[in-house]
Amino acid sequence: MGGLSTYNDSVRSIKKYGRQVMLAQKWQVKSPKTAESDAITFTEADTEGVDMPHNDPLVIELWVADCEVSRILVDTGSSVDLIFKETLDKMDLANHHLKSSVKPLTGFNGDTVYSIGTIRLSVYAAKTTRLVKFVVIDKPAIYNVILGTPRLQFMKAVPSTYHQCLKFPTAFGVKTIRGSQEILRLLRRRTQALIQIHSPSQDVPYDFTHNSSRFTISGKTQAGLVVQVNIDESDPERCVGIGADLKEEIKVELVRLLRQNASTFAWSVRDMPGIDPSITSHELNIDPTCKPIKQKRLMKSSVGQKPEKAQAVNDEVECWSKAGSIVEVKYPEWLANPVVVKKKNGKWRICVDFTDLNKACPKDCFPLPHIDRIVEATAGNELLSFMDAFSGYNQITMHPEDREKTSFITDRGTYCYKVMPFGLKNAGATYQRLVNHMFAEQYGRTMEVYIDDMLVKSLTADDHIGHV
Repeated sequence: MGGLSTYNDSVRSIKKYGRQVMLAQKWQVKSPKTAESDAITFTEADTEGVDMPHNDPLVIELWVADCEVSRILVDTGSSVDLIFKETLDKMDLANHHLKSSVKPLTGFNGDTVYSIGTIRLSVYAAKTTRLVKFVVIDKPAIYNVILGTPRLQFMKAVPSTYHQCLKFPTAFGVKTIRGSQEILRLLRRRTQALIQIHSPSQDVPYDFTHNSSRFTISGKTQAGLVVQVNIDESDPERCVGIGADLKEEIKVELVRLLRQNASTFAWSVRDMPGIDPSITSHELNIDPTCKPIKQKRLMKSSVGQKPEKAQAVNDEVECWSKAGSIVEVKYPEWLANPVVVKKKNGKWRICVDFTDLNKACPKDCFPLPHIDRIVEATAGNELLSFMDAFSGYNQITMHPEDREKTSFITDRGTYCYKVMPFGLKNAGATYQRLVNHMFAEQYGRTMEVYIDDMLVKSLTADDHIGHV
């Protein structure tokens, strides 16, 4: 199924693709030699735990973009790696770096469907993480992902439906991924029930569900693998998520450690003292040759026309004022308008349009970590803990001389930021420089940090409490 992943779908490309096979046969092109330890073999021992006899296809589970995805069909007849839009929707990745690309895909019966785009997602298998380019299809299907020949050949993987496993060589030797007959047969049973009653039903069991956190996964079943544990007896709502599959002794020690350090967690702005200005503050370094710009108040903007947006701005201003994050200002040289957008949860996000101010600021070339490097650095660790800085940017103060330059206008007046707001050109670099300095001894060894997202990693679970 599908087109050519290495060539275009033109007649010329298809002919060239065919000629390469003839040339390889004529000149007997040899593949590079591999060590005997890389030899992949299947024996009857590999059928242990497999219900025999069977005619089941190979369906596996993999970690895809921090989600444990089930119902992945290994299909050597597919010339593309497929992921379905419904799957991306459940993973909250439908609009995550989706590159528009419309191409025809032809099935075994000659029917043609068209892709809606491509997406690159990290796939973790046997202590190895790689980015995989998936073709996205907006069609109903009983599988979440179809793993085709591009990924299988890149892995040098050999599947066996009889043995219900997939084997491939790695730097650590030949690794095996077992298939799941249980998921497949539950899927068949539910599909048969749908055919018999001719009516829609709920999703198939053993599907994945994505937690609200960017990194945590709720698990294989409806119950989930993350449990909420209270760490502050004075407030029952102050809970953190802990893996339900942790060893009991590690879980007890971890909860004890978190409760002993409950004051480290911020649950509201009042719990956030901020960073001492003597350690760091955000400076704009505006080009002195740039003329200050005062944006005109947008009377006909989306904020001015819709009362609910104007009310959202006023409510946010009141909240910021009580927190001490902003202060009223008079006669500012720079002035910007607020921007209001609706979030997925239906609430409003209030930002400030710093476009003009950012143009006058030079770029801070402090490097941000590469996401791919962080993913590879965490692969193979037995235990991970994820943390998110509470209103991370707002913990850094603005330099006193640059505060008024962040002024913005509202129905209630003009205000400027005392803390570093979102939307400034070099805010990410300032924050990354701070966390690199704070965690210099742990960074890259037992910890990885990307701006305000942090994780503690341990190669062995027994060492994790000490690392945290």
